[in-house]
Amino acid sequence: MSDFQPEIVLGPPGTGKTTHLIGEVEKALTEGTEPSKIAYLAFTKKAANEALDRAKEKFKLSDRDLPYFRTLHSMAFRSLGMTRAQVLSKNHIKEFGDIMGLRMTSSMNMDEGMVFGIQPGDIALFICNMARIRRIDLQDHWRENTEDLGWFEVERVGAGLEKFKKVRALYDFTDILEKFVIEGDPPELDLLVVDEAQDLSRLQWQMIIKLASCAKRVIIAGDDDQAIFRWAGADVSFFINLTGKMQVLGKSYRVPKTIQKLADKVIQRIETRKTKEWEAKEVEGSITYHKTTDSVDMSEGEWLVLSRNSYGLDYIENQCKRQGLFYSRGNRPSASQKSLNAIRAWEALRKNEEVGAIAVGSILSYIPHNKRDSPKEGSFSMVDLKNLWEIEVESIWHESFTLMPLLERSYLISMLRRGEKISKLPRIKLSTIHSAKGGEADNVILHTDMARRTWENSQKYPEDEMRVFYVGVTRARENLHVIASQTKYYFPYI
Repeated sequence: MSDFQPEIVLGPPGTGKTTHLIGEVEKALTEGTEPSKIAYLAFTKKAANEALDRAKEKFKLSDRDLPYFRTLHSMAFRSLGMTRAQVLSKNHIKEFGDIMGLRMTSSMNMDEGMVFGIQPGDIALFICNMARIRRIDLQDHWRENTEDLGWFEVERVGAGLEKFKKVRALYDFTDILEKFVIEGDPPELDLLVVDEAQDLSRLQWQMIIKLASCAKRVIIAGDDDQAIFRWAGADVSFFINLTGKMQVLGKSYRVPKTIQKLADKVIQRIETRKTKEWEAKEVEGSITYHKTTDSVDMSEGEWLVLSRNSYGLDYIENQCKRQGLFYSRGNRPSASQKSLNAIRAWEALRKNEEVGAIAVGSILSYIPHNKRDSPKEGSFSMVDLKNLWEIEVESIWHESFTLMPLLERSYLISMLRRGEKISKLPRIKLSTIHSAKGGEADNVILHTDMARRTWENSQKYPEDEMRVFYVGVTRARENLHVIASQTKYYFPYI
């Protein structure tokens, strides 16, 4: 650790961390560094792809030119020359579950910031994997865990999985990182950039240190105040204890003054953190407190509705439905893509425009007809629909789409009467705080309630929730609306 002295970039909310890091890449390229000598590694695929897309567009490069812009798992996988056939899949997990007599889905609800809604077999696998990621003894990790699983069952699953993988010559994602740390051959790099470093596990840090040993310059970027994945193995203490030349990006282009003061009040409760001073943008912003979301007017503008747990979004989703507001939840629009495509195509036909075969198929699924099947290719006009399927396009869509479910049709009519732009992405997004990390909106609604189990965990790890709600508060570009607690389980510091 003492030999690992990287440059450290601390990026508080909205300070343009990715832009700054891409600027460092640009500087290196301008000075003659070969693109293949630069690595940009991130915790999530989304962040890695964002950096890759920006670099490609800015420098007119291709994916092949930038082979090391990827996640850590992808970097290890590529460096080891592995194939997909060697990687443990969902089908393998289900097969293993059958052998062990346990139901295993190989699915994980990452939105909650805890392990929620999965089978006991999945939880046992999660516990075993976290011990490996954290580089601690399995029994020690099991003792820390809040899941109601006996030690002998966890031990049985862990030992069984290792035997299963060995017999079938398979590797899981953690194996891939471990294999790279032990026998990987790091590329010679002129510049190594690591983004989202506050979310890295102890095992991932070992990989970074190995990569850094073959790099001329190393930049580690992140923000410990936004480290909200300790439950998934992130070792924020390693990031906090890093030493080296440090730079704080000191100007936020997102967070207004009033909201920054509230965020600072929350985060100052954490005792162990990297101290950083940063300025809010030159806008006051506003914070409004409400008893319920019913008093919040979302009829105009861009909105991000945040809840600590997914169940907290149920009421406001119903509220949006009742009011005819267009929204998304979990990146899924509130109206089906098929319905939206059918309506847009219908309106285009009424304007004497032509539409594609897929759009015609969507229309035909909502209108009774006894003629030929839906088209597979080509473009079609209003006359074509009349001649081929005996469908008149003169009427309004909701008068013709009689096969569309009544509730869906009523909701779509309500949205259009409100003037919602269904041809664009929904202007209201419902999300858990964990899923919204990296996101932002002009207007943010923040629920303070949390599930009982989350609240109990917050009593054990209070700093985790300080960071989570700090992230929630700092998503707002202009206005923050805080919803009062409806239960005794809530975050009390906002």
